[in-house]
Amino acid sequence: MVLGTVKIDSTRFWMTQLSNRDEDTREGYRLYFLKFCEWMGKSPNELIEMKKQALEHNGDRRENMVLEGKVKQFMSYLEHEAVTKQGKKGYGLGTRKMAFAGILSFFDHNQYPLSMKRGDRPSGDALGSRIPEKAEIVKLVNTAKSRRHRAVILFLKDSGLRLSDVVKLQWKDLQDFGEGFYGFKLITQKNKVKGSPFIGPEASQALEQLPRKKPRIFPIDATYLSAAVSDLIKEAGLGQGLTAHGLRKYFNTELEAARVPKEYRYAMMGKRVSVYDENRQRRLFEVYRENYDNLRVFGVVNQDEIVKQQGEEIKDLKRQLERVSQVEMQLAQLFTQQKAWVFVPRDRAEEAFTDIMGSKDKAQKVLAKLAEIRKRQAES
Repeated sequence: MVLGTVKIDSTRFWMTQLSNRDEDTREGYRLYFLKFCEWMGKSPNELIEMKKQALEHNGDRRENMVLEGKVKQFMSYLEHEAVTKQGKKGYGLGTRKMAFAGILSFFDHNQYPLSMKRGDRPSGDALGSRIPEKAEIVKLVNTAKSRRHRAVILFLKDSGLRLSDVVKLQWKDLQDFGEGFYGFKLITQKNKVKGSPFIGPEASQALEQLPRKKPRIFPIDATYLSAAVSDLIKEAGLGQGLTAHGLRKYFNTELEAARVPKEYRYAMMGKRVSVYDENRQRRLFEVYRENYDNLRVFGVVNQDEIVKQQGEEIKDLKRQLERVSQVEMQLAQLFTQQKAWVFVPRDRAEEAFTDIMGSKDKAQKVLAKLAEIRKRQAES
């Protein structure tokens, strides 16, 4: 179609200009821009002609901003009225941001940029913006029934990479640094940046459970894996605010808290150009290994959860005791494996301690010891 002076296919020209971008990004831009065209009832070339004529208008300057107003109306439509494939009314913030960026990209690359202000951009609470806690990652791994799903969660957590990069990695890319640490080199799918990521023992142990029949470590589409992780999050009862991308943020946040310099973190994550130099990769690895304990989720979490659980048990016991009026209580700490705090009425102490210790003799010894402690406290 040729309208006015527009003689080239604007969409094809746009896609050519985006050839250095990640395939998923390009496809997302194209998909939502075409939705905008459908909503407007115009072809891409007609939109270019519409903007061109608006710029040439010599009258009211507001005529130049008609298309920008339509974009804002379309964003509102996506948020409140449009129906998703799942039948849900209204698209999430991430989708609206991609649609907005795609529309702007189309006009920018066709040399007719839109005059949008910063406040025109979609805003709100992104569902994928939350950083998971260590205990949540453990729960996510334990919820996964598939070895591949468990491995990809730990791989994302250990490497800080995007799913689109992880699914492209092959077994031959892994370089053994010893003690369960592996490094590899890649060019990121999204921004075509060289990166030098690593994984540690938690991820590598999970990889050992996977078959090596195919060249790729995770021979699955990134979209499928992302949906699988989202399903696991729901199944684990972790609620909204968490996606696979949150594991990338976990990596960055944990190393930032460990005072790892930004340039090192970004080089590992593929967010900055990292020269493929063996000495530089070795320096990055030393930093990664020194700070890997900050990325661990097992071991540390188990102790945290024990303390938390014991705290809840104590609170529950206290709530029960508050309902008992004018009852003299005896507080004792039993040095058993659980090291639990026990609250018992004094007149039932021997019975309660016998149940706990499994022996009347042991219970009497504990009570005698407590009596000695009380006597010394009274004399001091």
